[in-house]
Amino acid sequence: MGERSADGTRRRRAAVVMAEWGAHSGEVPSAVRAVAGALALSHDVAVVSLDDRGDLRSLPPRLSEDGIFPVHSVAAAACEARLPAILTTALALGAVRGSRRAGTLPDLATRRLIGMQSRHSPEALERLDKLAPEVVVLAGVESLWIAEALPVGPDRPRVVALPLLGTDERLASDAMATLAEVADAIGAVSPAEERLLRESAGRRDPTLVKRLHVAFPVNGQASHSRLAGIASFGRYLLVISGWPEGDPSAVAGMPHDYLRSVLGPVSVAEVRKGRWLVSEEGRHFEVPWAPSRMNLWRLMAGAVATVDLRRQGPVGREAVESLAFGTPVVVPAGSVAAELAAASNGGLWYEAPGELLDQAGWLLAHEAERLAMGRAGRELVVREHGDTDRFVHECEELAGAVSPAQGTGER
Repeated sequence: MGERSADGTRRRRAAVVMAEWGAHSGEVPSAVRAVAGALALSHDVAVVSLDDRGDLRSLPPRLSEDGIFPVHSVAAAACEARLPAILTTALALGAVRGSRRAGTLPDLATRRLIGMQSRHSPEALERLDKLAPEVVVLAGVESLWIAEALPVGPDRPRVVALPLLGTDERLASDAMATLAEVADAIGAVSPAEERLLRESAGRRDPTLVKRLHVAFPVNGQASHSRLAGIASFGRYLLVISGWPEGDPSAVAGMPHDYLRSVLGPVSVAEVRKGRWLVSEEGRHFEVPWAPSRMNLWRLMAGAVATVDLRRQGPVGREAVESLAFGTPVVVPAGSVAAELAAASNGGLWYEAPGELLDQAGWLLAHEAERLAMGRAGRELVVREHGDTDRFVHECEELAGAVSPAQGTGER
């Protein structure tokens, strides 16, 4: 029945289902952990991790602990991660060039693409049956199949879907509208995701789609001191090509000498996969300190601008964090990070490497405008991503623990 909290009320049971819990520390796992942490204030939260564990028939579920969360690792079918992304991009380009309306994908194609990433697992259903949660949070496209596989009836748990697909074309497809038939609530973690979900699932029931303003913790103390060893490099541009370690979003960086040949005399600090490098003309410094979020914040806080070569994820975490320090961003067009930059007037975006260099060069050459953009970006981020109480309330509302009327203050 669940444990009772200090005030004597019974805590509800919740299960969070996602693929490969704890396998890496990228943006999606961090966002899901934030949701699980918010729910843990009022729920007993267990995690069901859909893992590729080889032979599905011979390995029983494995139980471990991750902080306050018991983690039930269950064997799940392997899935293809890269091919769906490639096909989605190709289909999107076809929509722009052909007669089909841009912003939509064929229903059959969307279903096939989602199926490619689904981590089907009979053990997951068995584990959920034993846990008997009152709320099941399906985080990521890999787990959405569970919404249709759960038994119907009065004992069926409340189903919360978190697609976490950012600006992915699949969100606007009619195939995604089937979520409205099997989910009790659908969470969107950005304005772009909310807009696309309302185009599809929202047609069935607009009240199902709810926005989550993910509140990532940012330590303001990072702005008080530079990362040790780089103080002598003066004014620098922060370039992110590979972060965090183990995240598959890493891309190839740009030669620092080439950047300076185009942008002029500016130092470059690059967060690469497995290596952080700071350079100016004639010398470089390889950062010996262990890569950490705090050290990344120190680099962001002291940079002229943050240039991200990755698309980032469904929240645009590094763009949010850079703007939290008043450091404007240059990010890929069409990404959640680009929408954040546009909405806040806190940065610029690019479609090609040449345009990236133009945008970074403009920021370097226009100090007053750059500082104003940093202030505007910080203002929006504090408002949209700095309210932990609102984020907790939104998670509890998704879980059906509170109603919108129970919130405090303006929402």
